[in-house]
Amino acid sequence: MAREVSESDRAYEVVYNEAIRALDLQRAAFDALRARVGFLLSAATIATSFLGGLALQDSGSFGNWVAVALFVAFGAVALRLLWPRAEGADGFTATPSIVIGEYLERETDTEPASLKELYRDLALFAEEAHNRNRDAHLIPLTNFFRIAIVLLTAEIVAWVVDLGVR
Repeated sequence: MAREVSESDRAYEVVYNEAIRALDLQRAAFDALRARVGFLLSAATIATSFLGGLALQDSGSFGNWVAVALFVAFGAVALRLLWPRAEGADGFTATPSIVIGEYLERETDTEPASLKELYRDLALFAEEAHNRNRDAHLIPLTNFFRIAIVLLTAEIVAWVVDLGVR
């Protein structure tokens, strides 16, 4: 016979679903960041080939070398952003064997965990994964993205200044 789900159980289910939604949004933020980096890398390649081609026609001036160094630095930062994700950066998944062993088929004589307890703990584990991903991956990658923008801007300015000096 099916057990009726209490109002309290439903409340914990809502909290769990919101925790999983937060992880999904975080995953989307990772993907969007990488897509923007790909766009920046395309822009840097076009800017470097166009402006660099014009600037390097005559000779390799100091401004040219500065712009090339900035492009290389930008490329290194962009590669760091595009590098495959580190372990644990994908989010949270409950390990079925642990959930079954700890909550449904406990080795002690106690009854299985309540639905409320299961949702509660899974929501807390999801929050922990979200915070760990934010601190270890999303914040550092966002800072690298900001550095990449500054490097790309500085590179374009260096090319333009070098061309303007001629």
